[in-house]
Amino acid sequence: MQADTVAQLGAEVAAAGSVPVQVPAAVLVGGSAREARPPRLGAVAAARCRRRVHLDADPTAPRERQLPADDGVRQRWADAAEHRNRILAGVLAQPGAVAGADWDPGDPGDRPAVVVRPQLSSATRDGSPDLLLRATDGGYLPVLVRNHRTTDAGSGARLSAVASMAAAAVAAAAGSSGADPVEPGRFEHTGRRMRSHPEDALALAHHVRLLQELGLATALPAGGVIGRGPGTDESPHEDAGYVLWHELSASGVLAEYDSRFADRLAVAATAATGAAALAEPSRIAECRRCPWWPVCESQLVALRDVSLLVSGTDVSALRTAGVRTVDELAQAPAELLGSLPLSNGLAGTARVRAKAWISGAQLVRRGASASVPRADLELDVDMESYLDDGAYLWGTYLSGPAVQRLGLRPGYRPFVTWRPLPDRDEGRAFAEFWAYLQGIRSAAAAHGLTFAAYCYSRQAEERWLRSAPRRFPDQPGMPPAAEIDAFCSGGQWVDIYQEIRDQFVVPGSMKLKVLAPLTGFGWRDREPGGENSMAWYRVAVGAAGSLGTDGTDGMNGTAGTGSTAHAGAGPVEPVDAAMARRILQYNEDDVRATLALRRWITERSWSVPSAADLDGPAAAGLQQYGPAAAAVPAAAGR
Repeated sequence: MQADTVAQLGAEVAAAGSVPVQVPAAVLVGGSAREARPPRLGAVAAARCRRRVHLDADPTAPRERQLPADDGVRQRWADAAEHRNRILAGVLAQPGAVAGADWDPGDPGDRPAVVVRPQLSSATRDGSPDLLLRATDGGYLPVLVRNHRTTDAGSGARLSAVASMAAAAVAAAAGSSGADPVEPGRFEHTGRRMRSHPEDALALAHHVRLLQELGLATALPAGGVIGRGPGTDESPHEDAGYVLWHELSASGVLAEYDSRFADRLAVAATAATGAAALAEPSRIAECRRCPWWPVCESQLVALRDVSLLVSGTDVSALRTAGVRTVDELAQAPAELLGSLPLSNGLAGTARVRAKAWISGAQLVRRGASASVPRADLELDVDMESYLDDGAYLWGTYLSGPAVQRLGLRPGYRPFVTWRPLPDRDEGRAFAEFWAYLQGIRSAAAAHGLTFAAYCYSRQAEERWLRSAPRRFPDQPGMPPAAEIDAFCSGGQWVDIYQEIRDQFVVPGSMKLKVLAPLTGFGWRDREPGGENSMAWYRVAVGAAGSLGTDGTDGMNGTAGTGSTAHAGAGPVEPVDAAMARRILQYNEDDVRATLALRRWITERSWSVPSAADLDGPAAAGLQQYGPAAAAVPAAAGR
């Protein structure tokens, strides 16, 4: 793994600025001195926001204000636990493997070949690597099990089979020369490349340092990750079958980890003792899923902090130039903004975004008017997928002035499989969807009419559009890849997300769930969201480990999502019909929201201010277009 890959994690966190590290020997708390004992940090700390580390360690932090995890997040946790338990159960059944609870790391004579889920602690670190593999020098290599893809087609990844992993460690424990699990001769599947997951590399570095402190490490600073998920290309490779090895020293990961860990340890120590905080709040990408966001949000809004509008290195560039609040950004000279190393296009729109935020405008037209391509026959499309397993639902909504004239049925029509993914029946549902779309296109062409299909953020749909012919080449009715590629590259495929980016300045979130309500549209479900829909999907198909609506195990059958495609025999009814109806209603509302938003752009976007209204030569005082300071991006989607 390259050092600059890990460094990407720090770009936004560093934007908050850093305070010189100084851990006090003692501080006064409530009138009495309390000794500053360094807290122990876990494997996630080095990759985590500095302010979150502070709040986690602060005993006086208002934990009652933390956000609870939603259904989607809890389902991801359940999926990860299920995947980990399945992998570890298989390893534990192999000769030479022992459970961590049965191992005494302090006993020099107790050095098994494979240790499963040991609990380890040093003076400043806690850790529970999923596996420890013994090397020939008697030390251990940490291995983590993750619920995400770890490789892609390519080259350079160093892999060894999970099936032979324990045997290699047993041989190493027996002193066999060249038997280390990471010996180059043991690598397989070299036709893969490492997928970037800097958090994995930093977690491995944490466990390597922990093992070193305990005298349990091998001389080679390395570790492995077992992932999950089939390839999205023609390769049959399955990440759950292989350990992806990270060499942590030469890549610079250890040095990056050491710097981060020392900083986070100082942040946690001062928070635990009540000393002056070393980390202040600043909005970054992690805020979207952070339970502490309500606490930080209120502070940032009260300060009118500039990070509410810009992110990453733009925050530090503005703060260095003395622009720390939204109000200062609104008044910053254009010459100053143009001289700063800001992201593409930000210098020209920064003041407009700031003035929009102050005035409560959630959209600002870049020009005098805005519109999107319209057609005689219009088809809004929204896809629902489950992780990397596939797309189980293609929802469509047909409208347009020629629908009635041609005798077509307007409204919502879904194409779905209720077989747990991955399953070949996904190909059947996609082929039916594509035939329907092509039928509408053909009807338009036959009558000399225009046709357009609409989506919101095309990358999601196109991932599964373009991969379907490669994944299901034998499915009857499956179009050739060239046909889909031509459609995606043509003018009949319109991305409303991109239309908004091109024609509007958006001071807050661009999520569909945030912008569509500006048109008066509302979702019927009380908890709409892609994360939640994945939890609903698992209940609908009766997947093992699914969470019910009450947060308990909602499994109604024995099926389970996995990594190997099932031999589907056609469509089936959902296991939980009520949850299936909830998904279909949610999907229908998604396509109707896209329809409402694009109609609003063409017919009613005159109702929002233009950039010239807010920041042009003739702009007067700011008019109030909505609740002041209403657009706080990180809260969107929660």
